Amino acid sequence: MGRRVVLVWSLLALAIAALALLEGLDGFERPPPPPTGTLAVFDFAEPELGAVELLYQGGVASLMRAPDGGWFRHGAGHRHRAGADAAVPGEVHAADPERAAAIRDQLAITARMTADRRVEPDRALDAYGLAPPTVMFAFYGQGADGAELSRPLGVLYVGDLLPDGFAYYARLEGDAGLLIVPRYQVDTSKNLPFVAGF
Repeated sequence: MGRRVVLVWSLLALAIAALALLEGLDGFERPPPPPTGTLAVFDFAEPELGAVELLYQGGVASLMRAPDGGWFRHGAGHRHRAGADAAVPGEVHAADPERAAAIRDQLAITARMTADRRVEPDRALDAYGLAPPTVMFAFYGQGADGAELSRPLGVLYVGDLLPDGFAYYARLEGDAGLLIVPRYQVDTSKNLPFVAGF
């Protein structure tokens, strides 16, 4: 009977030790990640834009707002219509309504881009893929006669993906800090102008 008591107490002590160990491991859990998408990247909205330029993989895409407010990709087979306010006398840009709506919707999303967090660089910008950047977005406001191209409202440079592959390093022109921007936001925005038909 003495052996059984020792065995029972030993098993009970072992179970208590195992339970204490499992409870103690909870203290070593990683803290939850910071909330995502909390930092607005831009301080303008799509209705304020007159033109957007995108440089990506050696290509340039210029999205412009027609006098009627519709968006079109300049140089991508856009149409002209008769009008007195044209660069070519008698012609003005005309946007295809379906394409214009798709571009407007994407630019509205792009203008609401958010960053997960802001970090200070601890290396040269080329270590983040930002010198030179892999993607550049330049956003221009509307002027009295179309896009105000003399000074952009904002320029975003996009560099390399973070090691986890879920976000990019990015930097706003004039800001020394880096933004960590979710991959899906950048990829959707940079690919739209290069899709067939736009």
